[in-house]
Amino acid sequence: MNLLNKISVWFIAIVLLVTPISMYISYISIKKRLDNVEIERLKAVNTYVAAQLKKGETPEKTSQGLPISIRQVKSSILPSSNPEIIHTCLANEKAARNECKIQINSYITTDNKVYKISSYSYITSTDEIMKGMLNALFLKIILITTIVFVTARILSRYILKPFHHAIDGIYQFNIQKKERLDLLPTSTNEFKKLNEFLQLMTDKAIEDYASVKEFSENASHEVQTPLAVIQSKIELLAETEINGQQAALLTDIQNSIDKLSRINRSLILLTKLNNHEFITNEELRFCRVEKETINAYSDHLILKNINLNRTCERDVYVKIHPTLAEILLNNLLSNAIRHNLTNGNIEIVLTKKFFRICNTGLPPDIPTQELFKRFKKSNQCNESIGLGLSIVKQICEVNAFPIHYDFADGWHSITIYFHTTENHQFFIPTKAFNETVLAMENA
Repeated sequence: MNLLNKISVWFIAIVLLVTPISMYISYISIKKRLDNVEIERLKAVNTYVAAQLKKGETPEKTSQGLPISIRQVKSSILPSSNPEIIHTCLANEKAARNECKIQINSYITTDNKVYKISSYSYITSTDEIMKGMLNALFLKIILITTIVFVTARILSRYILKPFHHAIDGIYQFNIQKKERLDLLPTSTNEFKKLNEFLQLMTDKAIEDYASVKEFSENASHEVQTPLAVIQSKIELLAETEINGQQAALLTDIQNSIDKLSRINRSLILLTKLNNHEFITNEELRFCRVEKETINAYSDHLILKNINLNRTCERDVYVKIHPTLAEILLNNLLSNAIRHNLTNGNIEIVLTKKFFRICNTGLPPDIPTQELFKRFKKSNQCNESIGLGLSIVKQICEVNAFPIHYDFADGWHSITIYFHTTENHQFFIPTKAFNETVLAMENA
């Protein structure tokens, strides 16, 4: 429910709460006022008739249109209150409505005689008053509800137009285009403050993005250049006459330079992933990229004598940037080879719903989910820089692919889901795993 509808419902709820209370107060006030007016009129009639009796005049049977009754009574039956007010409600079938009778009995003494003067009148009963007020209340609520919802739509269309335009602008804002946010002018102070804040925030984001991008590009260029120079100098030095100890030192330097170069490229890639520089709207034939990646690592598999079993469905298309797909598969496969055992096994399963790669290996010395963090690595391979799985995790987050890493029964298993489901059945390798995957359709 949007804000305007919530405000409308809240306003109507207040009306529904307050109106019956105010109606009851009005009913009590009106009823009391009607009774008091009629009682005062009847008292005035009785007073006028009493004055006539004291003067010795013969009163009429009616006075001011009201019936008058005069009779002599014994002083022993006088009531405690004078005048006496009697309020009686009865059903008047002839009039087809309920009425209430108000009777005023006044007692006077003249010539040592006590007279009872009675006058009465009929007024509308409380039921009739309540029915009329309820009818008015029902029509009032319908009218208020209709007006509130109609005016709310008008309010949303005109007064809230700058707000909706700002929300749409934020939704379509793309930091890579480096275009300033275009907001509608408004006379509402709250919307002015919102527009100023959004404009300042997006301008700052564009400026920071440009600075970070420039820094990453400069860092990539400036760091790789001296590394290349150092590497070439080491190669030249290796061609000169050196002893065995010097050769070992040069080898260590070369390995450190290669590692530093890989770290630099990986960090630059992570920065680009964080900046969402790999956006695509096309679906990639993932099975073809996966097959090409396996072929590229065939020599590494032979060198380490690793047996690879591959099961792939046909025509698996995934919405991912081609460069990211290659990096993802390269990191996963190289990680499975690097951390595998000699004469070990790798199992790959690719379907339209998920990609899974499993490899044999030593158990990790830290929780598997910790390995997705930067520079987190197990003690299985000293050559690793600790950024491969971090890059895999970042690629999955950019493309909204859930990823899970599990280790059980000597198998490392990484599963990437192409479509989010409520309940993932994570894979745990068993002894019957080979028979299961080989039963699937081969690509």
